Amino acid sequence: MGSLRFNLLIAFALLAGASVIALVATAASLAATITVGVIVAVGGFVLWLAAERVDRSVRIIRGAAREMAQGEFGTRLPAEDAGELAGAFQDFNEMARSFEERVEAASQERNRLMAAINSSVDAVVALGEDGVVRFANAAAETLVGKGEDLLVGQPLAWAVADGDVIDAVRRAREEGVASRHLIERPNRQVLEAYVAPIAGGGEWTLLVVFHDVTESKRLDDVRRDFVANVSHELRTPLSAVKSVIETLQGGAVDEPDVARDFLARAETEVERLVQLLEELLALSRLESGDLHFTEHPLDMRDVVRSVGQRMAPHAQRAGVDLRVDVDGRVQGVSGDPAALERAIVNLVDNAIKFTPKGGSVDLSSRADDGSVTIVVADTGAGIDPLDLPRVFERFFKADRARQRGGTGLGLAIVKHTVEAHGGSIGVESQLGAGSVFRLKLPLVAMAEAG
Repeated sequence: MGSLRFNLLIAFALLAGASVIALVATAASLAATITVGVIVAVGGFVLWLAAERVDRSVRIIRGAAREMAQGEFGTRLPAEDAGELAGAFQDFNEMARSFEERVEAASQERNRLMAAINSSVDAVVALGEDGVVRFANAAAETLVGKGEDLLVGQPLAWAVADGDVIDAVRRAREEGVASRHLIERPNRQVLEAYVAPIAGGGEWTLLVVFHDVTESKRLDDVRRDFVANVSHELRTPLSAVKSVIETLQGGAVDEPDVARDFLARAETEVERLVQLLEELLALSRLESGDLHFTEHPLDMRDVVRSVGQRMAPHAQRAGVDLRVDVDGRVQGVSGDPAALERAIVNLVDNAIKFTPKGGSVDLSSRADDGSVTIVVADTGAGIDPLDLPRVFERFFKADRARQRGGTGLGLAIVKHTVEAHGGSIGVESQLGAGSVFRLKLPLVAMAEAG
């Protein structure tokens, strides 16, 4: 910049000198006049050249600024073209480098924030002042079944047709009040919607978060049902025993035949109570992990055949055809044979119990795909599809089961027993078309199990 000033000063000095000389030129010779003209021309050329270099540098700076405005934050000025503005070029490059670092840091921070929001299982939706969706994370898109292009830019009411949520959004916008609401969706899903204003959010003025509380509500329902069911199961035998005692105290004890009959009834109810308490204790120990099964190498073919022989008389008395089919391949597992036999007996007993006279129950086992599959299929009344998700819950009884007695703990114990052996159990059923229970256990080589 100093050299530029020097050149300009020289040019101006030449012009000034030329002007002075021009005043004297009227009396000078023609040669002197030509000399002065040449000096003036040279000075003007020097001045134009300096101005051109400055103008070129300015154009370079303006071009770089436009590129940065368009998002090209890596733009830098070429040092070889700096000329008299070398210092300005250096300052510009330093500014551009600092700005790029800040933008990169902000971008990384935003990406981390977006990744965290998109990783959330809760659906997060940000709204503008007009109630239009400005942002929706991946969980929100899954919740409403629409992609970002169909969700963002649309009113929230189009995606969530719930009057309570829309009213909460309106109140949050008008009164600045946060609120929570429960939404029950047609597929039995229960959501908790939290609506709150966003302070300093720019175009984001409201935040709506949807939290899935379906499982929590289901567990609450299960706990309430458990209390109600255990009270019912205890009350019935206790009431019967109390009735027997009162009858005997009323004089029936002096009548031997009547007394024996009532004592037999009391014994039956006490046995029912003992069975209930034993199953409750077993289930509690299974769920807490305190009950540890002994693991032995065993062939499930032997277990299935044993169950078939054990349950054959029961099926015959019920008028049900029990068929056992075991394939010839070794079905080696590692587990507690007594516990696994009890689990399969429970399934077969239920199948016989709920299959009408003349029906059939098929017990089969197959070894394939790294697992042993035991299937218990019946031609009974079947299970209501609405009850299927709950058949393995404690004390849960379908309507048909309530008419046949039982504690409602058997299938829960079966489920936990199978899972404790690393297996799984499922059920398929239709009303009037019977039920199919499939029990799977991991298959191991008998030598390895030993």
